[in-house]
Amino acid sequence: MKLALNSNLKIIIMNAKKKFLILEGLLFALVFIGCSSSDEDAPLEPTSPTNPEPKVITADRRETFTFTANGTSIQGKIFIPSEYENNKNLPAIFLFDFPEGNHAVATDEFEKVIEAVKAVEGLSSLVIAMDEYKNNDIILPGEFQEYYEIFENLAAYVNDRYTSNTSRTFIARGADAGMVLFTLFFEEQETSLFQNFIATDSANLGLITEMIKNGDVSQNMENKKLHYSYTFNDGINPDNADFDEGNITFIDAVRAQDYSWLDFESVSFMNMTFENAYPTAFADGIAFIFED
Repeated sequence: MKLALNSNLKIIIMNAKKKFLILEGLLFALVFIGCSSSDEDAPLEPTSPTNPEPKVITADRRETFTFTANGTSIQGKIFIPSEYENNKNLPAIFLFDFPEGNHAVATDEFEKVIEAVKAVEGLSSLVIAMDEYKNNDIILPGEFQEYYEIFENLAAYVNDRYTSNTSRTFIARGADAGMVLFTLFFEEQETSLFQNFIATDSANLGLITEMIKNGDVSQNMENKKLHYSYTFNDGINPDNADFDEGNITFIDAVRAQDYSWLDFESVSFMNMTFENAYPTAFADGIAFIFED
């Protein structure tokens, strides 16, 4: 009896050991498979997230260039705002500024035009000027055509290389401003270079005023804007009485014609001088042209 029990006990123990070994093998296999699957899904080496390329912010810049007019090579300069990187179709402002016409003042007109552009919210514009053409007192209208042809070539150069936007503004002060006014009133609409005009403290107004009064200005115009300003002396300097009268007479003549094609604004600056009024005049003129 004892032998039978011992024999049965041995069989039970052996069966138990077999089951344990089987279970142990299954458990090992499951662990191995799980580890293998995890290793396949995971990268061999940790990787850091890829950062996007930082956006390049292009700064305002200035360039010089050379164009040809009247058989002569002339150097020009251009201010290009940072917005130009995303919009090549910007309007252009052409400054007529010759050092000999400044009488040793206002040597920073180019910079003042740029400042005036930046002061108008939402405005981006190219600013173009010639460094110098030749020494000249710019006695108009005798040399109007010569200078007009220069600006035809300058505008064509800018149109080909920088912007084809047809909104061009012509700006000047003092003796140079006469060129702006002659261009407005006497250029042909079919070949018009400019849509907008800013002139301040112009000299040589007599002939222009007479031609306006006599109706000698072409009526074949459309959608022009003129901002005209001057420093009003009002007896402060008796030597400038004729200057005041000339400006007032010119403004009255333009208003009397009431041109349907011209949006006209005139401003007189009190308590300012010819030497210090031009930054304000430029800023007011550009705001009038471009602000709605």
